[in-house]
Amino acid sequence: MNVANIRKLLTDNGIDAEIIEHDRPIHSKNDAAGIFKIEETAPTLILDTDKGFLALIISGARERVDFKQLKKSMNCKKLQLANQAEIAEKFNITAGQVPLIGHNFPCILDEKLFQFPFVYGGTGDLYHTLKISPQQLERANDVILKIE
Repeated sequence: MNVANIRKLLTDNGIDAEIIEHDRPIHSKNDAAGIFKIEETAPTLILDTDKGFLALIISGARERVDFKQLKKSMNCKKLQLANQAEIAEKFNITAGQVPLIGHNFPCILDEKLFQFPFVYGGTGDLYHTLKISPQQLERANDVILKIE
């Protein structure tokens, strides 16, 4: 997935969002400091479960994710952060560059995101960020669970 693919996905699906270009690369929510409010960032993590790979889109306002509770909520025997090398090899996705949309994984969405009019996250390109409302983000993904 790249910026052109994200633009096409937005247009083809009538998703109201904006792609913002910036001068320095953003690898993590800490890199976004000074560009965006950290609490409004929405990093996408890839999880490896016994049910397959999932995307977890969390709020930058969240201090940590309770993986034990998430595992229970998902009724999984195995739930962990995916191995970065495996994700890069299988899906051509690099950690820190996982797009908010277009990743084609079932998605777990953090309800904390809904307190903001817009959230900011990956496009697959370190120099571009997707600005999208949480409602449009939900619409653009296959959300199978929301976490509080």
